Amino acid sequence: VIAHADYPDDSYDYGKQVDIDSVLWSRDRLLGSLQGNIHPIRGADTFIFGHMIVDYTTTFANQIYIDTGSFCSGNLSFFKIK
Repeated sequence: VIAHADYPDDSYDYGKQVDIDSVLWSRDRLLGSLQGNIHPIRGADTFIFGHMIVDYTTTFANQIYIDTGSFCSGNLSFFKIK
């Protein structure tokens, strides 16, 4: 699953209605993970998020954060999807 910022539930279901503002802008899950509150999202193997800049590609449980701030740092991240 690829989303701009977050998936606003602990369980993913294809086609499930979710809060679009959270999908686009939420930093809550990443901030919680950075503080040690790490939980997988059920329903898919991997979730890929951007929006909040991290120093390097970062993984918590089954969530991968790839926004390394290329617009200001020059560091562009990629994730290969098979």
